[in-house]
Amino acid sequence: MNIELKLMESYNEGLSKGIIKGENAANRRTALRMLRNSEPVEKILSYTNLTEEEIKELAKQVK
Repeated sequence: MNIELKLMESYNEGLSKGIIKGENAANRRTALRMLRNSEPVEKILSYTNLTEEEIKELAKQVK
């Protein structure tokens, strides 16, 4: 495998990880807004794809 191909694969892997990290951050911000508006956990789960445990941890920030 040549170096250019390896570099491209590394770049794509980093880009994918960055996109996932950004989506997770956006979902967490959405969940916080929903928690501040007293939305039910079930609704937050369906809108954000976060786990119930993640939402409970975020809820501690709201109180």
